[in-house]
Amino acid sequence: MRTILTILLAASAAAASAQEQGLPAFREAVEVRVMDLDVVVTNSRGRPVPDLTQGEFSVKVDGKLVPIDYFTRVEEGAIHAPDLASASPERVLAEYRKGEEAYVPRHFLIYVDVGHLAPGSRNRALESLRDFVTRLGPSDTGRVVLFDRRAKDLTPWTASKETLLSALTRMESGVGMSRLMTEQQTLRDIDSARGRSRVSIAQNYAQQERVEVRQMLNDMGSEVTTLTALPGKKAFLFVSGGFETQPGFAMTQYAGGRFGSSLAAFDTRNMSSELDELVKRANASDVTFYAVDARGLVPEGTTASNDDPLASRPGVSFLAREDSQAGMQLLARDTGGLALINTNDFDKGLSRIYQDTSTYYSIGVNVSKLAGTGYRDVRVEVSRPGMTVRARRGFAARSGEQRARDVTQAALRTNVEYRGIPVTLRLAPARKEKKYYTLPISVTFPASSLTFVPQGDGAQGKADVYVAVIDDSGNTSDVGREEATFNLPKSAPADAPLNYVVTLQTRKGNQRIVINVQDKGTGRMGTAKADVRVE
Repeated sequence: MRTILTILLAASAAAASAQEQGLPAFREAVEVRVMDLDVVVTNSRGRPVPDLTQGEFSVKVDGKLVPIDYFTRVEEGAIHAPDLASASPERVLAEYRKGEEAYVPRHFLIYVDVGHLAPGSRNRALESLRDFVTRLGPSDTGRVVLFDRRAKDLTPWTASKETLLSALTRMESGVGMSRLMTEQQTLRDIDSARGRSRVSIAQNYAQQERVEVRQMLNDMGSEVTTLTALPGKKAFLFVSGGFETQPGFAMTQYAGGRFGSSLAAFDTRNMSSELDELVKRANASDVTFYAVDARGLVPEGTTASNDDPLASRPGVSFLAREDSQAGMQLLARDTGGLALINTNDFDKGLSRIYQDTSTYYSIGVNVSKLAGTGYRDVRVEVSRPGMTVRARRGFAARSGEQRARDVTQAALRTNVEYRGIPVTLRLAPARKEKKYYTLPISVTFPASSLTFVPQGDGAQGKADVYVAVIDDSGNTSDVGREEATFNLPKSAPADAPLNYVVTLQTRKGNQRIVINVQDKGTGRMGTAKADVRVE
């Protein structure tokens, strides 16, 4: 359950004293002016097709053909193009230049949902994930997140294979199985009950399942923001035992003993709105989902372990299995990725994911040329017959404010930092006031970081200041925002320090605070964070 930490913003636009040096930069925000599409094209054998030309591709937005502004082929992580200037800046990692090739960094968010995984299935998947990690290259990074009723970060973004491998190994000793155990107990209760009480038990299960699945999908949406700040190929590797897209529907059908019938008393709300929002968030941030159903199957089609009890019940087995995989398939399909389901060969499946993120075509369309706003339907096709084409199916450019909020959340949840503006923080002692504590924070950055325009006898600059807080239990605040105006006399030096005062109202305990300053004129951003114990 999210805890809302009240943020009170109060500004003091005045020159401040000299500042201490900030943390090293992670990267600076880049204004999005193009729609980047990573397009995977395979033949009838599932192998990449490496020799397509730009003329064989077409891109349609909302059903209308749009011109392709640039086109490059990425093979084994390297961009192949006669002129790298035609490639998207987000796709070129300058320090890995080699002649006319440039290596594209890859970032894998490994998100393991153990809520519906028995230990055997979980550990088989973890072993394959370890093999996958060992294949990562020097420009790749990864991060491991465990979901078991709530998300738990196991690593920061790192290029260290040892760190990633250690995190995966630690999962083997975890309990997990929260949704699986609830499902097993509910089935036992239903089997021992009679009449309408069976349906009531199923309905209670549905309510509990809906809450946990919604929490997971919302958390996955927040995790997508942690990829926003990273350049290159961004992959969300979702490993799960499946989740119910119609929570409790198959269970209630089983309890009622009337498969396919209408149970008027049952609320059949599905998770379509949460899934739709997650897809849109991923596509707006160039994030591709790769979903792995870690339960697996044996050749005859029965489950490979006892971690899928509802799917083995006569009458609802097909419905339950299909429903638990539908959300995984949708996430992968609509973001241009892959869904690995109904297979025990995880090594082969993860090899396909590795291939997918290594060899593809990068296509760009200038967003400014598109009429209208909002989320747009996107389709990519090739004229060569017999080809399978995968790319994200939608796009919506993130506004400056949306990107700033994404950056704030990314810095809050991970080790990502923006240093386009060098921001430093000073925290005053917290003061107890009734139920909450008041914590004043001084935010300082140089005037040269902002865009100033003439104003009377001086100049005026404006910035948006974003603030967010997370406690050591993972409860996060909403992202607060306030506009700050700074007036400087003509005699002020260009690098005069500017000060802004933020006052937080929070609870007792350990807190991480993130401040993100965004210049109104250029959209340039800078983040700073501080860990503090409030008492």
